[in-house]
Amino acid sequence: MSTFAHYFFFAPVFATVFGFLGWMVPAILFREAVTRRRVGVHTLFRTGYAIIAVLSLFLFAIGTRTSQRVERPGGAVEYMTSPRDHDVAPLLGTAASFAVVWLLRRQWHRWRRSRGGPRGFEYDGR
Repeated sequence: MSTFAHYFFFAPVFATVFGFLGWMVPAILFREAVTRRRVGVHTLFRTGYAIIAVLSLFLFAIGTRTSQRVERPGGAVEYMTSPRDHDVAPLLGTAASFAVVWLLRRQWHRWRRSRGGPRGFEYDGR
């Protein structure tokens, strides 16, 4: 449960960082193509969440293995490994975090529209 909570609360922060870094490389390599494209904050979020989702799928499919150092009575040192742990909590935490961010963004835009925010080209002032 703690893994789920960590991914749920820290995924937006890491999504911003990974999204920024994920767009930095194409911006450096392909300056002309990226300048024509409009990259907003939500695009960085989606890119970051996609990177985190791929890593979470990797953790779920491959699993993690922990090792522990054991000293035997004769002074010999061995490393004992545990069986692979296939954990779905990172994937669920990332998905839940993305859903909450998406719902908050949707609610924010709905609230701004009802309070007289930017309406677009179809608004004629009446």
